[in-house]
Amino acid sequence: MPQPKVLQAPVVVSSVQDFDALMSRQAAALTLDFSATTLTRPAGMVGLLAVLDWQRRQQNGQRVELLLPHAPPVRANWQAVGLMDALSEFCHWSADPVENMNSAYSPVKLLVNCAHFRDSSAVERMLEEMENRFMSELAGYSSLLQSCCGIFSELTANTIYHADSNGGFALAQYCEYADKPVIELAVADSGIGIRNSLAKNPALVGIDSDCAAIQQAMTEGVTSVGDKYRGLGLAYIADAVQRQQERNLAVRSGNGIITLHGNGEVEAVNTTVAYPGTVISVTIPL
Repeated sequence: MPQPKVLQAPVVVSSVQDFDALMSRQAAALTLDFSATTLTRPAGMVGLLAVLDWQRRQQNGQRVELLLPHAPPVRANWQAVGLMDALSEFCHWSADPVENMNSAYSPVKLLVNCAHFRDSSAVERMLEEMENRFMSELAGYSSLLQSCCGIFSELTANTIYHADSNGGFALAQYCEYADKPVIELAVADSGIGIRNSLAKNPALVGIDSDCAAIQQAMTEGVTSVGDKYRGLGLAYIADAVQRQQERNLAVRSGNGIITLHGNGEVEAVNTTVAYPGTVISVTIPL
């Protein structure tokens, strides 16, 4: 029996880029080692799930072995946000008393449970969950409810209607980090990516890079379906982000990464490892 290839997860998992090694290395057996990880953020969590979803198809259903974090706060956080349940679809791990971890370790207030969504009815349930948790746990920030629900709705709709995937993965939370509290909304899928989606529209087949495709998708009216009344999704989100200077929108699709800051600054990065789908996160400092 071949020895499993062990991939070490970083100490801080903040984005899907942290799993490029998982996408670029194929093996009959894989072990993903989170033992040294001390922090995981939503974009990294949903990105991991989408990468595992993609890899399962590449490896004909092969499940990845997981070495759980040693740090109690990280384990508690994974349990509190629902990541452990979501990972069970793709991974296996040795028996471990994760269920005994005290949720008080977790610094988050959950807005939407980390989960695999497949259709609009699932999204409606998540939006209802977000509204209820805003009202019960984040009443002091209720002025952000409409904006957060709008952003989350657009993110998930893009996955359902444009990604050509088996749904996507979502997580929304309030977290008190060391520097400031933030609301983080993250959605990922293992679909065809933004560039291939836009190429369904004959008017957009000439886009020559993933970064260019992402930026085009942030423009109102640009859509794969060629309908002038569609294409509001990423444009709506970009507009919501630019209403506050410290907000940011990060999108990775294919070989492109675009980060839009609230002050209008745009960062574009071309990567060597193509992401098999799209991951989008929005950060709203409070």
